[in-house]
Amino acid sequence: MEAHTFAASLLRASARGFAGLAAARMADGAPALVGAAGFDAWQEHLRHQVLSLAAAVADEAPERFSARAGWLRDSYAARALPADALEAALDSLAATLEESLPADAWAPLPEYFRRARAELERGGDGGPVEPDARPAARTAAAPAADVAAAPNLAQRYVEALVAGDEEAAVALVRAALDARSLDVPALIATVLLPAQREFGRRWHCGQLGVGEEHFATQVSRKVLALALERSPPAPRRGRSVVLAAAAGDAHDLGLACVAAHFTLDGWRTLFLGADTPAADLTRFVERYQPDLVVLGATLDEHRGPAAEAIRALRASRPALRVLVGGAAFDGREELWRRSGADGYAPDPAAAVVRGAELLPG
Repeated sequence: MEAHTFAASLLRASARGFAGLAAARMADGAPALVGAAGFDAWQEHLRHQVLSLAAAVADEAPERFSARAGWLRDSYAARALPADALEAALDSLAATLEESLPADAWAPLPEYFRRARAELERGGDGGPVEPDARPAARTAAAPAADVAAAPNLAQRYVEALVAGDEEAAVALVRAALDARSLDVPALIATVLLPAQREFGRRWHCGQLGVGEEHFATQVSRKVLALALERSPPAPRRGRSVVLAAAAGDAHDLGLACVAAHFTLDGWRTLFLGADTPAADLTRFVERYQPDLVVLGATLDEHRGPAAEAIRALRASRPALRVLVGGAAFDGREELWRRSGADGYAPDPAAAVVRGAELLPG
């Protein structure tokens, strides 16, 4: 455990430096694979790889690093990009870390790279992949089960967004709200979150770009705000909650849906949104003295910043209750427990229930 903790801390502390060295090694050894993307793009890619590796090492979970490799491989394949470039980047990173890290910090890492390289090679020729070999990649590339199983409204909402028709998407939801066939919790569970997952899937499969995904997110924010404005005010519970995404996490629509559930339950809700530094979150909490903090983390690399934020909050207010959620904590109970949180919620509705359970009285 000590070797893993030591390695993870070094990786996080020097992620950008290791990424730069690995990108330079890749550019020297395989300049053709660096290609039009250029050095800076590969350095940023490798920085995320170092942070993903650090998260997996801290949790002693090499399968999570290999799952990330499979996810990247599928994304590259969907865009007809060369898998050789991913393999060259991984090999350059491994060689750089072996040279740069102390022996005891490097010792646990070869197994992580071995599994990630095997995952890149597996299925790379279009062959089958074992069903549970890479859960993260499998989920992203799977058929749109959420949308297909949802009411027809969700499918029409996605179609409107894909067409770039914000007015039509909003009108669909407004009509359902007017007809009282949909309330805010149902809107979140059966339309907004399934639609967002579908846009993420289509981005991963190369069918849509980042712009389309961002457009869908912004429209869904407006739709959620519209639905909340039309909801009757809830009786005040005398409780308050601060919600924030961990530093570095740009994804916060899911967290906004969590905030909506707290608002509907009568909490005073202070939603800070994406990429909230630990120090700023702590100062905000000191000023507004909430009963509960909810932290969101989407990627494995966001668990470290979430844990850092929790440590800072504990130093300021030892009795403060902290709840975590997001894909970074899915799958294994010890992931959220190691963060120092008091609890974990798998979805927006569960967050309100679990948050209330954590508070006295």
